[in-house]
Amino acid sequence: MKFDKIDLKILNALQKDARISNARLAEKVSLSESACLSRVKKLQNQKWIAGYSASLNLAKLRHVHFLVNVSLVSQDPKVNRDFKQAIAHIPQVIRCYKISGEYDYILEFLCVDAAQFNTLSEGLLEQELGIEKMHSQLVIEDSKPFAGVPLDELFELDDD
Repeated sequence: MKFDKIDLKILNALQKDARISNARLAEKVSLSESACLSRVKKLQNQKWIAGYSASLNLAKLRHVHFLVNVSLVSQDPKVNRDFKQAIAHIPQVIRCYKISGEYDYILEFLCVDAAQFNTLSEGLLEQELGIEKMHSQLVIEDSKPFAGVPLDELFELDDD
């Protein structure tokens, strides 16, 4: 697919407000409603748009937020696969990044309290998943909440 400035405008607008009406979106990107809807469907079909969700205000929820660095005992594919499968079954782990450096993964936990986090982290260690060490950090403040990706810098546009 050729990706142009209009596609970029559509994605930027949808990042800011996924509930925008097609009529309003078409107006914003200077297309007819049918052409705009066609572009959005094409972006969805080609997986540029992975889905739609609501951004929740965590300050309204009872929670503690932890970042956890994890080192595994080896880089064996089975060890990594078993670890990722175990993490996938813990709803309180909201993100899992495989990283380079001293640690192998960073996990992001949202728990109701520190006791729940402690139970979950001890449970991971008890499962014999090849975890060598874990280092936990309590998130005190989300100083820059996620507001979308910087699309203007991440895409090379086809200007044909």
